[in-house]
Amino acid sequence: MRSVEIITTKSPYSGGESVEGLVIVRCSRDFKYNAIHLTFAGRERTEIVVSAGEYSTTYKDERVYFTTRQRFGGEGVIPAGETRFPFAFTLPENILSSYSGKCGWVEYTLRAVVEISKAIDLKKQIAIRVKQPTKEATSQSQTESVERDGRSILDAEIHDDCVCLGDPVIVRFRVSEDLKMRGIRVELRTEEDAIAKRQKSTKTRTLVSLAIPQSELARDLWTELELKTNDSMPLSFEGQIVSNRSSVKLTLDIPWARDKWIVMPVKLGYYAPLSERDTTTSDFQWRLK
Repeated sequence: MRSVEIITTKSPYSGGESVEGLVIVRCSRDFKYNAIHLTFAGRERTEIVVSAGEYSTTYKDERVYFTTRQRFGGEGVIPAGETRFPFAFTLPENILSSYSGKCGWVEYTLRAVVEISKAIDLKKQIAIRVKQPTKEATSQSQTESVERDGRSILDAEIHDDCVCLGDPVIVRFRVSEDLKMRGIRVELRTEEDAIAKRQKSTKTRTLVSLAIPQSELARDLWTELELKTNDSMPLSFEGQIVSNRSSVKLTLDIPWARDKWIVMPVKLGYYAPLSERDTTTSDFQWRLK
């Protein structure tokens, strides 16, 4: 019996931190090896499947951020039992957080290989999670309206468009009193763009959706909603071949007519919570008219 395992001391990591741990080789009896090494790599990768009838073609691409290798000596003998090899790598300062999407990924991996003559090499790869604090952006308010016949039938506002995952996205809206409608739907959505070998893919999905029937709406008065977020949701970022954006969409369900909607961009990331930010320079006020 032979096996190799990788253990790290913590998770997640941030840029500039040291990734430390052990490569552990276990075997039931002594065996010779040619080399043992561990490769630490960071990359973006994309994979887009294009179908045409019964056939499909998969296009792949990647952009390597960094790759570094640690060797644990030359050829030798691993004794029966458990042998441990400590390692340490330093993450670059300015990196993206880990991301797993539909057609694109941002990955940081450790890959251990024990090279053996006249036998199958022992291999083990694990992913480490990077949770990079988002560079503090200036929070902005978002305001949008839908008009019909020269008058507003829907107003919507977002105070803070930089949202720390785990905090809610707070939305306010107001619907005109005389609008005939079935209700309103409020969604937090994410949109991924990926590129692979000149092929492009855009995938949109809804993270949170709230539907309010017209019978529960207070017309011509502001209604405030919280769209809850969590740490498992995809964050907003711009990579080289994959990026992700988020937005809030409010849709009026209008009978016997085309629905009307508003889309307001928001940025999800590892920002400081709003309660910890300096908002003394903000001149935003909720509209109360």
